[in-house]
Amino acid sequence: MKIKTKYSTAIILLLSIIFVGWGSTAHKIINQNTTLSFPPQMSEFLNWSSILAQHASDADNRKSSDPTEYPKHFIDIDSYPEFISTGRISQSYDSVVTLHGSSFVLDEGILPWATVAAYDTLKNCFIRRDWNKAVLTAADLGHYVADANQPLHLTLKYNPGGLHSRYETTMINTYQNQIQIKGDSVQFISNIPDFVFGYIYKNYIYVDSVINDDAAAKAYNSDTKSSQYYQKLWELTGNFTIKLLNKASWNLASLIYTAWKDAGSPIPSATDISGIKNVINTFILYQNYPNPFNPSTTIKYQIPKSGMVQLKVYNILGREVATIVNEFQTAGEHSVQFSSDNMLQTRNHQQLSSGVYFYQLKSSEFIETKKLLLLK
Repeated sequence: MKIKTKYSTAIILLLSIIFVGWGSTAHKIINQNTTLSFPPQMSEFLNWSSILAQHASDADNRKSSDPTEYPKHFIDIDSYPEFISTGRISQSYDSVVTLHGSSFVLDEGILPWATVAAYDTLKNCFIRRDWNKAVLTAADLGHYVADANQPLHLTLKYNPGGLHSRYETTMINTYQNQIQIKGDSVQFISNIPDFVFGYIYKNYIYVDSVINDDAAAKAYNSDTKSSQYYQKLWELTGNFTIKLLNKASWNLASLIYTAWKDAGSPIPSATDISGIKNVINTFILYQNYPNPFNPSTTIKYQIPKSGMVQLKVYNILGREVATIVNEFQTAGEHSVQFSSDNMLQTRNHQQLSSGVYFYQLKSSEFIETKKLLLLK
């Protein structure tokens, strides 16, 4: 998702709620299955699987608080005239900035350079044997790798007719049980920028396939909220989408393996292994699942320290329609169910109608809002 710098911060934050990378489900699938490709000499890292999955969307969650995070999730590579003419752009960030200017480069996204930077950070974590930061950095690296394996993150045509979220979130959520990540032997990568730009170029060829298949699915059933539309979209895109998800997981495994090898192949001790934990050092509000939902959905969040927490639902006019949580909670991860049919949850004691709503997590130090969609 690309937003020009002329837009206000408020618009950026609103649109970042609506458009994320692969939906959280796909990011979790990619990260969780990465260890399937680890070689035997990395057996000590197999316990990373659950942590990589749980932190797969941390990078998305930072968008609301870190203004530098947003352009790391895409590159509209077809905005570059040299890509149109040669199929390539310079791998040097400084070179493209010199040629096009920093505003242009940031507007069009810095995904490949963010990926290389995350790789460098991971390698340095391995060198320092900072295992906790290493696994969290690997989770971020996985997010960027996954975004580069989502074709609509590589093009100016990122959201024709609202396709973006239909393809990467609703369709994946609906058919996630048909997605199998098989794993494969990792590859040592001799040139990281070549590797990263290489899979971006390869994945760009699917842009037209996604758009054309969406058109075909709409021709089959013009109601893009219908199960028939999504069934046809999955029928048309499912095979290459599963291929892209598998490739993303393997790409991440190869990058982690290469960072580990470049760092001297350090082996965690038994104490290190037991000390690797799911570090909760920040507030995170996760995307609800399922979304769209009817009649109930799960909302998960984490808080780094104990305190008063509010979780409320608002309609598109900004009016509060439900208070889900309003209490003192201990630090850690929390999960709640929200049901549109629960009469006691709504302030006016009426069931909610179909439409767009927003849920907001608030504490004394944090506030974040995400969109949810009720379809009846």
